[in-house]
Amino acid sequence: MQNGLATRPAARFAAIGLFLMAFFTLLWASWSLYGLPVAVGVALVVIFSVLAVIFVINGVQLLRSAGRLPVPTGDDANRRGRALRIGFSVTFAAEAVIIGVVCALLIVNGAYAYLAPAIALVVGLHFIPLGFIFHRTIDFYIAGWVVAWALLGFWLINSETVAAPLVASIVGIAAACSTTAYGVYMLRIKRAILAALPQSGHTTG
Repeated sequence: MQNGLATRPAARFAAIGLFLMAFFTLLWASWSLYGLPVAVGVALVVIFSVLAVIFVINGVQLLRSAGRLPVPTGDDANRRGRALRIGFSVTFAAEAVIIGVVCALLIVNGAYAYLAPAIALVVGLHFIPLGFIFHRTIDFYIAGWVVAWALLGFWLINSETVAAPLVASIVGIAAACSTTAYGVYMLRIKRAILAALPQSGHTTG
């Protein structure tokens, strides 16, 4: 792990990432209740809920330890940090706006069946600029995974191969798997960051 990650801002970014992945994992997992048998849907929600709790606990641990990490100094570090914050904020805001517009258009035209794959498509595509902003290849893999399932969802609905509620559940579970994978990646970053701390008085979780 690069030494540049063992800084206070990097730790806080990773903690925020864990919190976001916990929230979105639960959100996507809830779609399993829409088109799957109740017992299966509930079981999946419980499994993903446990993972979300793990992400939150580790995020809290990382935030509590962040104060013991150094703050980058120098103009280059400040510019880099500002660029990351702006890039992340703009990407996240653009994603929210686009999802709102797409959902509104689908609802106005009565195309409710396409909501799940349409949202997943926008979510998948938003990982691409994040990959460039943070210089992470995992974002591109996750983007490809989510976009592929979103496109499959469009095809299944359009071809009437699978009922729309089941498609929503399938796409939701696939997206929940992607946020879980991202959360596991953040856990690795968390362990690497805490490993850079003095050995006394901290736990890696």
